[in-house]
This record gives sequence, structure tokens and C-alpha cells, in this order.
Amino acid sequence: MEPKWWLPVLLVLLIAAIIAGAYIATHHGSSTKSTPTPTVSPTPPATATLPPTATPAKKGPTATPRVVVVTATPKPATPTPATTPTPAATATPTLVTGNISIDQAADRKIQQGANQGNATDTLYLDPFQVVKQTLPKYGFKTVNIIAPTPVPSPTPYTGNSGLPEEQLTVQYQGKTYLIVLDQPVQQGPSGIWAIVRIKPL
Repeated sequence: MEPKWWLPVLLVLLIAAIIAGAYIATHHGSSTKSTPTPTVSPTPPATATLPPTATPAKKGPTATPRVVVVTATPKPATPTPATTPTPAATATPTLVTGNISIDQAADRKIQQGANQGNATDTLYLDPFQVVKQTLPKYGFKTVNIIAPTPVPSPTPYTGNSGLPEEQLTVQYQGKTYLIVLDQPVQQGPSGIWAIVRIKPL
């Protein structure tokens, strides 16, 4: 009796067909059965809410601005009177009276010049010339020597200072003044004279 070899083969094919059918059934069902995708409902666009329209306020009657035109009447210019420049007052020099300070350095220089015979210094050997040349420094513009006269030179005497002194009287602007001189550096005929006092009389 021949072995029936085809039975195992048939069995194997049957099993394979069962497995294949089961596999196809499983996968076909999973592939065809799809999960429904939820449908997204579109959100309606937001409607913009417009603000309430403002009701324009009632306008009253428009006021017409009143323009006032002021015309300034120019005042006639008052002419400024021309000012006449006032001439500067001539300062009247103040007269110096009383004791006169001796400038020892200046007197020594004049005495030295007189000893050397300088013309500008020898005039100080004459009391009359000293009065005429020196008094203007003390405010006396022009002087008129009225004493001693007609003696050409006053007579010297010894004053309180122990020096030789001489006196001359002058007149200036209607007033009389006593001029006292002495010899501050060198005494005698070769000594210069200097004013030491001016005294109103």
C-alpha cells in the first residue's frame, strides 16, 4: 500500500491557508475601519462692535468777533531845547597861609647851584625874586610888593629859629599879606632865601 504523502502536504497548506486568512481578516479590518476624524467647526469671525456715534452738541448761534480798531493819534514831538554847554568854572586856587614847611633837600640843591653861579639858582639870593617866583605855588597869581619900599632890600634880622629872617609885605586881590623868609641852608650874603610863613594882615 502506497504511503499517502500528500496528506501532510495538504495539512500544511490547510494550516497555512487558515493562518493567511486570519492574518488578512485581521489586517483588512484594521485598514478599512478608520477612526472618524472630528470635524472642526469654523469659528465665526468676531463682529467688531462700533462705538455709539456721538451726537453732535447743538451749536448756538456763532458769535462774530467784534474787531475794535484803535487809531493812535501821534503826539507832536516836542523839540528838545539845545543845551548850551556851561563853560567850566575856573577853579580859584586856594591860598596857602600860615607856616610853610621847608624842603631841606630841595633847598640844599638850590644852594649848591647858587654857589656854582647857576642863573636859575642865584635868584634865590634875592628875597624879592624869591617872593615873585615862589608865591604862585601857594595860590598867588600875581603879587605886588608894597614894603619895604623904596629900600631895594629888606634889613635882615634874627628870627625865633635863630636864622636870619626878612619880611616883605605884598598885596593880592585887595588884601595884604606878610611874607617871612629865612636862610635855611647857608647864612650871610651868599645864602639863599626861602618862604617860611605867609600871614594875612
